[in-house]
Amino acid sequence: MRSETDRPALSVVIPTFNNERVLRQCLEAWQRVGGDAVEVIVVEDGCRDGTPALLDEIAATPWGRTHLRWRHEDDAHELRCTNAGIALARGTLVMAWQDDMFLRAPWLVPELRATFAAYPDLGMLSLSRGLNCAPFDRPIERWEDLVDWRRLQSTIGPAPGNWFRLQEVDSVIRPWIVRRACLDRVGLLDEAFRPTEWDEADLAFRIRGEGWKVATCGYERLRAYTHLGSTTIGKQPSASYLEKVLRNGRLFHARWDAAIARHHSRERRTWRRRSTLAGWAATADQISRAAARKVWRTES
Repeated sequence: MRSETDRPALSVVIPTFNNERVLRQCLEAWQRVGGDAVEVIVVEDGCRDGTPALLDEIAATPWGRTHLRWRHEDDAHELRCTNAGIALARGTLVMAWQDDMFLRAPWLVPELRATFAAYPDLGMLSLSRGLNCAPFDRPIERWEDLVDWRRLQSTIGPAPGNWFRLQEVDSVIRPWIVRRACLDRVGLLDEAFRPTEWDEADLAFRIRGEGWKVATCGYERLRAYTHLGSTTIGKQPSASYLEKVLRNGRLFHARWDAAIARHHSRERRTWRRRSTLAGWAATADQISRAAARKVWRTES
């Protein structure tokens, strides 16, 4: 592994459970286009398939010896696994990734590094979509009440500017990247939200409470990475899973509804993307494709 004087710029934390084939593709993508400034930390959560052997195999390769670390957890679930990976992370930036996400663009990591270097007030960034919360005086009785558009809005910012800029939001969804300095100030994901869900929204609000901004940019739309979708919990979450989400959503709102009421009407800031020539070329290509489908004017 790297010496103490040769720290990575970015630590990528990937929890995984019984997803060997997909995880292999995920790690191959980071090896192929992640660059030298990245360390990948896989947290293997009691896998009963070939995942531990796969990780041993990759860790023994030249790339694995310098870029991959992994540890075992025993049925800890996503939140605790993410925290375990963050605790090992040595980068000044830390990314929460999933094992069914495949990095595609070699320009993404340089752009993210340049973005955080250019904007010291930016603490956390979603690479897919962000969330804005609005006060809504109705009880939260069902899972569907948590995602009511009057209470929670998903966004990448208004088109067409969202192709070229980051948009301030209230909270994030995975994948996201955060400054290590933010985590040092506010702490890790709160394990009161275990096994998962609403933990990252709570972290975003704590980061905002310390004066940093939270933003989003549609990097998935830009084909910087692709996401297979939920390959581990299934396309239709179980009733018991949704009950846990409901519990966590109620906890989030009990903590933060007063802050939502105070700040929801503020003007959201934007920042210009700090992309490379390759990144701008990819953006132009995706705009052209979207225009051909006549969808770019409505994306927000």
